[in-house]
Amino acid sequence: MANQKVSQSPGAEPRFFYGYIVVMAAFFIMLLMWGIFFTFGVFFKPFLTEFGWTRAVTSGAFSLSWITQGLLAIVVGRVNDRLGPRIVITVCGSILGLGYLLMSQISTLWQLYLFYAVLIATGMSGTFVPLTSTVARWFVKRRGMMTGIVVAGTGIGGLIAPPVANWLISIYDWQVSYIILGSIALVVVVLVAQLLRRDPTQVGQMPYGENKEETGLKGGTEAFSLKEAASTMQFRLIFSMFLCLGFCMNTILVHIAPHATDLGFSAANAANILATVGGVGVIGRVVLLIELGIGRFLLLALF
Repeated sequence: MANQKVSQSPGAEPRFFYGYIVVMAAFFIMLLMWGIFFTFGVFFKPFLTEFGWTRAVTSGAFSLSWITQGLLAIVVGRVNDRLGPRIVITVCGSILGLGYLLMSQISTLWQLYLFYAVLIATGMSGTFVPLTSTVARWFVKRRGMMTGIVVAGTGIGGLIAPPVANWLISIYDWQVSYIILGSIALVVVVLVAQLLRRDPTQVGQMPYGENKEETGLKGGTEAFSLKEAASTMQFRLIFSMFLCLGFCMNTILVHIAPHATDLGFSAANAANILATVGGVGVIGRVVLLIELGIGRFLLLALF
């Protein structure tokens, strides 16, 4: 009996699995960062009123921010592999918060483009790829479900943040509202990021269900490089679908609130309409990622 070794049975989970903390931290970061990002439509009319810019040039900053963060996400993903999500999210959260604080001081169009399409976009590039890839390292079993929970944070953030932003604008003004939102993003994201860990080995654990499921990353696709994945038809189809989806959805996110006020709706109701767009997407994101495995495929293809 003295020589017997106490070992964890295959597939058994520890009493406290830190991966769930990682999931909750990633979910909250997604909720906060994407929620504030989707408030641009609420600030749209105040910008037009304050500066007299056209809708085309004002919305151009939002469009350019998507291009910037899309390109930077490739780089940030590689940095995340080397440095881990805690450092990446801390840096990106700091840049994001700074960007919103500076947005409260804009007076010319070039400042809007610099602060929103460069600084804020740089901060946003450190959300989706680092967080979802980190969750994938923590879970073999339930990976799709946990990824779905994290990604659902974007929709829930879109449900909560626009009405909150409109409420702040109604009480103060758009400048003070950006100071408040920027301060929240800067402080909260940086603090929550300290809970993130790159993989289970950093806390002496194993990925959840590693010995129970042999598919996924161990199913023969882990050798895929980005170049190899990009040459597959599946990757191209998914890329095209998300490109078309993003083009249509983000056009609505920017213009639906000001359009609603043009039709005679109050600013509060316009913000609620914008929030509904984000909120109803939560169910679809979770179901797709769990049932169809889209999230897993993207992670395998990109990493």
